[in-house]
Amino acid sequence: MRFKDKVVVVTGGASGLGLASAKSFAREGGKVAIFDVDEKTGKKAVSEIEQDGGKAIFVFCDVTKPELVEEAYATVINKWGRVDVLHGNAGIINEPITIDKMPYEEWKKLMDINLNGMFLAAKGAITQMLKQDGGTIVFTGSNWAYVSDPGFIGYSASKAAVVALGRVLALDHAKDNIRVNVACPGNMITPLLERQLSQEPDPEATLESMGQISTPQEVANLILFLASDESSAMKGSAVIIDQGETLGYGKGLRVQKGK
Repeated sequence: MRFKDKVVVVTGGASGLGLASAKSFAREGGKVAIFDVDEKTGKKAVSEIEQDGGKAIFVFCDVTKPELVEEAYATVINKWGRVDVLHGNAGIINEPITIDKMPYEEWKKLMDINLNGMFLAAKGAITQMLKQDGGTIVFTGSNWAYVSDPGFIGYSASKAAVVALGRVLALDHAKDNIRVNVACPGNMITPLLERQLSQEPDPEATLESMGQISTPQEVANLILFLASDESSAMKGSAVIIDQGETLGYGKGLRVQKGK
């Protein structure tokens, strides 16, 4: 129960990694606020958490809208009085495209959600954490902050910026007992990856070619560690968790057990 009575905000918490994170925080005693634009899925997530004995609420929040982010935090503070943990997770990915063909609006949308959304979520959390005894923030970055496949300029650039944002916030607010770190996953079985695979001529073959792929729960385990007191010495760290993809850079490395 590392998060007993801690108030946890998870942006993009209705599905994928955010959902795994929200459920994990709740299982360990956290009071979880799921910020998401998908009300139906978000409320389903809350119901599942409550059925498992946890505490959670759904708060509609478009992380690109400052006024909605402020309202979402006000809802949480009015209900529970504080914010102890932020898992900044909301994000999207673009279809492969080169810069000469990429409309500016597509670039801007990626930056609005993946980077500006992290800024606004962190701003709301830190503003409250400064009024209390501190807190912890974990951003979902990506190993594509360091490597990339062709055509993902928007996604890779936004995630590299998230890593930089986390480092600077950690530097600015360590004195305030606010720790900030970034988890950088590789491929995960999430709705984002499933949408990408659906556009491939042979989704199963493409999935097989990617090698070992993480589950959201495997990455959520890292998120909880970084948010907990167990990682008290970690400030401004960007931790790659990608089945060894970046070692090559290539496919995830499958462990052959018993050999």
